[in-house]
Amino acid sequence: MPLDGITINCLALELNQALAGARLDRIYQPDRYDIFLTFRRVNENLRLILSANPASPRVHLTRENRDNPANPPMFCMLLRKHLIGSRLLEVRTPGFERILQFKFATINELGDQLEKTLIAEIMGRHSNIILLNQDQRIHDAILHVDHSISRVREVMPARIYQLPPDQKKLSPDEASMRLARKEVWMPPAMNMQPLEKVLLAALQGFSPQLCQDVLDAAGLDPRLKPALMTPADTQALTEALQARLTEILTGQYRPSTFYDAPDAGIPIDFHALPLRQYRWQKIADSVSHAMDLFYLERSRQNTLRQKKQFLEKALNDQLEHARKKLSIHQSDIEESQNREQYRLFGELILANMHLEEPKHSLLPAVNYYDEAQSIVEIPLDPGLSLAGNAQRYFKRYAKARARFENSSRLAQEDQKDIKWLETLLNALAAATHPDDLTAVREEMLTCGLPTRKIQQEKKATTDSSTATDMQPGRPVSQARLQKLLNRNRRQPQNKRKNNKPAALPPRQYTSSDGLTILVGRNNLQNDHLTMKVAQKDDIWLHVQKLPGTHVIIRANHQSVPEQTLLEAAAIAAWFSKAAASFPQYRQETAPTGNFQKVAVDYCPVGHVRKPAGSRPGMVVYDQYKTIMVTPQEPPDPI
Repeated sequence: MPLDGITINCLALELNQALAGARLDRIYQPDRYDIFLTFRRVNENLRLILSANPASPRVHLTRENRDNPANPPMFCMLLRKHLIGSRLLEVRTPGFERILQFKFATINELGDQLEKTLIAEIMGRHSNIILLNQDQRIHDAILHVDHSISRVREVMPARIYQLPPDQKKLSPDEASMRLARKEVWMPPAMNMQPLEKVLLAALQGFSPQLCQDVLDAAGLDPRLKPALMTPADTQALTEALQARLTEILTGQYRPSTFYDAPDAGIPIDFHALPLRQYRWQKIADSVSHAMDLFYLERSRQNTLRQKKQFLEKALNDQLEHARKKLSIHQSDIEESQNREQYRLFGELILANMHLEEPKHSLLPAVNYYDEAQSIVEIPLDPGLSLAGNAQRYFKRYAKARARFENSSRLAQEDQKDIKWLETLLNALAAATHPDDLTAVREEMLTCGLPTRKIQQEKKATTDSSTATDMQPGRPVSQARLQKLLNRNRRQPQNKRKNNKPAALPPRQYTSSDGLTILVGRNNLQNDHLTMKVAQKDDIWLHVQKLPGTHVIIRANHQSVPEQTLLEAAAIAAWFSKAAASFPQYRQETAPTGNFQKVAVDYCPVGHVRKPAGSRPGMVVYDQYKTIMVTPQEPPDPI
């Protein structure tokens, strides 16, 4: 949700209470749009983020701590020059605009006390961060706006700062007074517009979500037009809107976080007030806390998505390459199908060596291998003798046979590679944590699939982070950089292992019968789970003839109930190519989320074996049974 004026007003009150009187100790700018300010209060440090990112502009206290670049941008250096060591006097917002003003008490080179203002304008793609002097003149802004971008309002150094143009909306206090006096508050020109648009156009600080909440409280259809409202509709809307305005004007804010599921759901939105249209919501400690939860999760999801896309492209490139190789090898197999004919021609020519050299390019010969003793016409090279033609056919036969054998072997390897790559894509689709992606990436590298891009990315990440950590802010020559990197690589192996975070455990679920169900996250974990963790009498499940994960039911030396078997099979189908990440397996006529029945094989773990030299996750099994289930998304793992 874009920050609306109501939430900004609540945020200003919170930040003023938390930061007024605090000393600004640290400023850094990790990227083009984001500024981090660290404030010092008694025995407490508070970190504030100001972001003019068009995709997610915001201001709030945060737990996030990004790397401080060695070479700060010019705007960051300007802020440090004017604001480091200053005291924050107040945080305020003009009315219910989406603008936050931070007033600082600073001291110049002559010892004079001055007031300077840092302004955060949270207005979507027009967001900005601006520093003003005591005369309200712009020192600089994180984004410059000259006359070529906006003829209405320039944001450039040395210009007098102007507020954004007034949108001619009713402030909450004015709207409340008009409602109390039963005066007209809706624009008459919008009498035939939907109510949701009328409220948004009339009320300052209201977002579409807050307008929808008011209409839900009044029990009105958002598409209803003011001209068609009954007196009862008008009364219901007046009461619902007045109740919300009273909460806003008296500061009765209840910051809320909205989730996509109960309990441990993912935060999907936030507001200064609870909103009825969201099914799962919790009252947050503050707007900053709600925003931090939301944006940290969004950042995590964005990072996860970007890494997924990178690995997915690398895997799809390799998969396309493997399929092209398979096609070539299959073509070679087809073309070498007539190899036996070459051998036959050679042998028949040798059998007719007693004949006189033919004067034509065809040799009629009796096929002694045919019961009917048919006549075969053998094409000859006139420039060669009969013996030479026989040798020519034997060479062609040997070449075609070698081609057939090699292509058959390579085609089998191609098919194995394709299956393995599809299992990696399946693990990638099911990944929900960065460690899942790391496991896929490491498997690609360790199993002979180091694409140049992956190697370069890994090397660049390692080199840059190592060089920065060892000599922050210091330019390093190539010779010195290589020396530092070599010294770092000579560290004892056990120390490097201790710093490596533990891999995520398998997904774990509990069936309705109380049995534990374990699900591998990737091929390497599948091998470990099936070959090392599971007992011989545990039940192993895998979707039939499709890429998927290994699923284990811990039997505890008992027979597994049928319900547990069905639940585990549905989980195995869900974490396979037949699940939601692969919509081609949905029924064409079925609604979203409904799938065809999927065959899942199961057997005791003792009947599962891993062939020597096989790819990770590849196993063979026997004495199995098959069950047909519908892919079912499991609850959150334990």
